[in-house]
Amino acid sequence: MKNINMGRKGVFCLLFASFVSLRGMAQDTSAVVLDTVIFSDLSFKKFTEQARFENKPYIIMFSASWCAPCHRIKNEIFTHPKIAQIVNENYLAYWVDIESFDGLEVNNTFRVSLLPTLLFFDPKGNPIDKAIGYFDGYYLFKKFRAHIPPSQRNVEWDHNIEGE
Repeated sequence: MKNINMGRKGVFCLLFASFVSLRGMAQDTSAVVLDTVIFSDLSFKKFTEQARFENKPYIIMFSASWCAPCHRIKNEIFTHPKIAQIVNENYLAYWVDIESFDGLEVNNTFRVSLLPTLLFFDPKGNPIDKAIGYFDGYYLFKKFRAHIPPSQRNVEWDHNIEGE
């Protein structure tokens, strides 16, 4: 009887240890995700439906493989912790590669001809702002901040960070 109880205790300890380590791994993963803007992988139609359902404004970033400024924005600006925080907390984000079939279809609606182009929309899909061309982090941060209620503006730009 003693061996059975030890077995149960051992299984319980093993399950508990597994849970704790999986929980720790999940926390590490989420910490990494918070340092980059999360772009939806839904179809555009489902993405806009989600924005309406969640009552969240959204952005659409138009890009192409040959657009060097687009890649700089994606790799440098959208990975800035303050940009990632303000976007992930207050917006939904959608990335459009205008060279892809889906991207061509989305661009047929918006007729974007200059890259990079970032369009801002309210939750119902009404355009509220845009940014065309390469933009630095602070410029984009101010744009994002301008379209959220003051009570939700819990992120401030730190001008003391090197390279900003």
